Amino acid sequence: METKISIIVSDDLEYGLDLASALNDAGMSVTLYLSRTNLALYFGQSPYASSNLLTTALYNKSLLPRSVPVHLFQLPRIRDPRSLSAACDLSRMIQEDHPDVVHIIMGPGELWIAILACLIRDLPVVSTMIIPQPNLGDRLPVSILWTIAKLLTLGSDLVIVNGIEQVDIVRKLYTVHARKVTYIPLIPRLAAAKWLDHQQDEEPGTVLFPGKAQLRKGLEFLVRAQPLITQYIPNARFVLAAHGEDLNRCRAFIRDESKFEIHDGFLTSAELAGYFQKSSLVTLPYLSASTSGMLTTAYVFGKPVVVTRVGALPEYVKEGETGLLVPPADSERLAEAIIRLLKDEELRHQMGKNARDWITLEQKRIAEQTIQVYETTRANFRKGAIHL
Repeated sequence: METKISIIVSDDLEYGLDLASALNDAGMSVTLYLSRTNLALYFGQSPYASSNLLTTALYNKSLLPRSVPVHLFQLPRIRDPRSLSAACDLSRMIQEDHPDVVHIIMGPGELWIAILACLIRDLPVVSTMIIPQPNLGDRLPVSILWTIAKLLTLGSDLVIVNGIEQVDIVRKLYTVHARKVTYIPLIPRLAAAKWLDHQQDEEPGTVLFPGKAQLRKGLEFLVRAQPLITQYIPNARFVLAAHGEDLNRCRAFIRDESKFEIHDGFLTSAELAGYFQKSSLVTLPYLSASTSGMLTTAYVFGKPVVVTRVGALPEYVKEGETGLLVPPADSERLAEAIIRLLKDEELRHQMGKNARDWITLEQKRIAEQTIQVYETTRANFRKGAIHL
């Protein structure tokens, strides 16, 4: 009899979509629970769009196999007391589905998702903690973020992290036994490429900065690197497909606006996919990070990366093969790495090919590791203890 898995994800929808697809391909029976509000945002639809419209769109866009059932849930805001009732309803819905293992994927500050783990008592719960410790510039106080993450560890039979060093971080920061924490790499973001309506050619000299413009993302240092890069690559263009509170601050550091293409505001998945496709390389000059879905997304599109040595990012970059690593907060070293890739087209394209090939192998391997974790957790749950 095949193992039944219920995956619950609120914020990082592509994480859930790609994991569910990979597990389905590996022969698992998967049911996916998604935030209705965030799914509507993902499709650029009204928050009041019907559930049927949203789930149909997932299948029609081939973002999810039709053999994977989808249930949508709605959790009010973090301080809304109605969220407790909604979390209880979601817990009952999951348990009535009788899965063998429940897998919760939690981003930072997702209080009710952490509480959900504590509400599910009669089933083994595996949780992925996407960001195990606070990042630079997080809005919520550290004490609140710690409390939410601690709740997740209390409600989980096993916690998955996506960085090797994060195992010890979770053990020490939340006083979790070593047997309850394990490492599995971040699932590749293959769903991102499914948004492309047609193939687009690379635009030479295009450097892409994607995602949210937050202080910890280090956009300022890319802006400051632009004059240095332009000295050697006059046709270099910098596409900021970003939105967030730090974008306006960084605009003040721009010396030549003609070198920048700024897309301020929320971008649809299709628009973002187009920018990845057209870029020559992707840069993530982060000051603080755990992992990055944008990094694996770049690989899916066959783009080399220039990434800072922070958090678990170096684990996902094969230096000189899929990208280049530079120190954080160092515009000169960032500029040197970008110049190197823009000047050497053969090297850049080979790195992009290496990245795409690596991702293809990685998805299957990660699915196999995840299934092994499910089976071990399920077996130990029946014994009343976790022994990894």
